[in-house]
Amino acid sequence: MTYQEKLLDKIIHNEKWPEFERLNFLTDLNVVADKAHAKKTIEGYLAALLIYHQLCEEMVKKLIECSNFFIQCATFPNEIEEIDLKNKMFGQLLKELKRGTVNKQIGTFIKKCENLNALRIRVVHKITLKTSIADISKQSKKAKKHFDEIFELFNNIHDEYRATFHGYSKNHEDWIELMNNKP
Repeated sequence: MTYQEKLLDKIIHNEKWPEFERLNFLTDLNVVADKAHAKKTIEGYLAALLIYHQLCEEMVKKLIECSNFFIQCATFPNEIEEIDLKNKMFGQLLKELKRGTVNKQIGTFIKKCENLNALRIRVVHKITLKTSIADISKQSKKAKKHFDEIFELFNNIHDEYRATFHGYSKNHEDWIELMNNKP
């Protein structure tokens, strides 16, 4: 199967669009993080912060995949290589996201992820430098607020991508014609 045929197959079949493979598990992790945060204990705050950060990393990866798929669709029938996200750290993933399609919402998403990452570094990597447990609590509450905003932004951005992909899917006959008329 050629690159164009694979991409056409992907756009026609929405179950092949970028989506979380284990959405239920990620949702469960979010619930665990919220419960840990609600305990208002140092271990609860730290556990929640780490889980929120990992969930953000998964959202960033998914938006990179959406952006790449969008670019592939927009430049069809030309070939665009998939981006390898394995073994990339959070900062590297954010750089990849910045290289894709960025609008105001995605720019805000990136900034909020950077803020959450800075909080995580400040709390986790410099935990012994903190002046008090109250300071850790304060930073963790900020992290939760950032995460909730990031999650809402992600849902809006992901929905917009899916609506765009749906539009491409509805016009797949045009894609077949483009593919058949490729020089």
